Amino acid sequence: MMSEPEIQKQIFESINRATRVLIPLGKAPSGDSLSAALALRRFLQKLDKEVVIVGGGKVAEKYLFLPESDLITEKLEESRSFVISVKTDQAPLDELSYHHDEQEGVVNIYLRPKEGIYNPEDVTFRSDKFPYDLIIALGIPTLDVLGELYDKNTDLFFETPIVNIDHHTTNEHFGEINLIDITATSTAEILVELLEKFETGLIDKEISTNLLAGIMIETNSFQHIKTTPKAFLKASSLISMGADQQGIIKHLYKTKTISLLKLWGRALARIKERPDLSLSYSLLKKEDMEKSGTGDILPVMEELSNSLPEPRLLFLLAESDSGRVEGYYRLHPSLAATDFALQFDSVPVNSRYHYFKIENKSLHDAESETLNRLERLKSRIGG
Repeated sequence: MMSEPEIQKQIFESINRATRVLIPLGKAPSGDSLSAALALRRFLQKLDKEVVIVGGGKVAEKYLFLPESDLITEKLEESRSFVISVKTDQAPLDELSYHHDEQEGVVNIYLRPKEGIYNPEDVTFRSDKFPYDLIIALGIPTLDVLGELYDKNTDLFFETPIVNIDHHTTNEHFGEINLIDITATSTAEILVELLEKFETGLIDKEISTNLLAGIMIETNSFQHIKTTPKAFLKASSLISMGADQQGIIKHLYKTKTISLLKLWGRALARIKERPDLSLSYSLLKKEDMEKSGTGDILPVMEELSNSLPEPRLLFLLAESDSGRVEGYYRLHPSLAATDFALQFDSVPVNSRYHYFKIENKSLHDAESETLNRLERLKSRIGG
């Protein structure tokens, strides 16, 4: 097994060789992944790399304060040129032209040799390479987190070298190069050390602010039990490099929309516990969304996660306009995500939360169904 310095060296070499880098994000990226991606993008641009961050949806409103968050695109440039190769060793090329017949939908390409002729066996066809020569995944334990971005572009992820940087114990080591540090509080923390070793002088105020935001988001502003002395040291280093700590605190912890506060309050009022399942959960009715003025329940799940003592299981169920019940859950890192994914037919929305739905059930019936499914997993949940 390679040491961390050896892995870091491989990452540096891959970056130095690359010209165009893709940083993929899921549909609802965690604040840590988003912050790390924005910081790395700016850093790589200073190395004259062309960098594209592609997400599966819009950036959550509470993260729009992050420097350059408006530069994330939802569209992946995936088109490849179609290459026609013709051997010219026996018949040197004299003239090349083409005619596009739009009415017929045909392009005719004309090659005129100086002498000799071109035969069908002289011609070959192939697709050109993808427009990216390196993919860097940040805080993504499995490529499934990318959702449609991965499902619709599997060839791109198969053919392009991947650098995988993460701190989750569930990471599947899907990269050609994997820098996985489960002792780190966040992917942003791992990135701080990596960029410092690469070139500290390139870390400016915007980069340091994004990296500090990632650490603070993942540690709930250093209140989480997993916060380590190293996290404080890295945060202190970033502040000395210009990170806007007060701006981060203001936007993340002191600025919440009235609609979110109303919906969060309704979820808190309905918190239930099942100690035998190490479970805390809450329910939201359709009328809760109507009266609060928002139907976005993922931010409510995040607030519950940050404000409650950490149970091994946290669930949130909500009625939807489409006649089904939608849910999110968060698992303790020691629990096997695959067990719950199979039981709930769930998909990861980011590295922390999973989404599922229960069709043709009332909220009350969906609650019973959820508890029944968890009962089947009771032996796996433990205490």
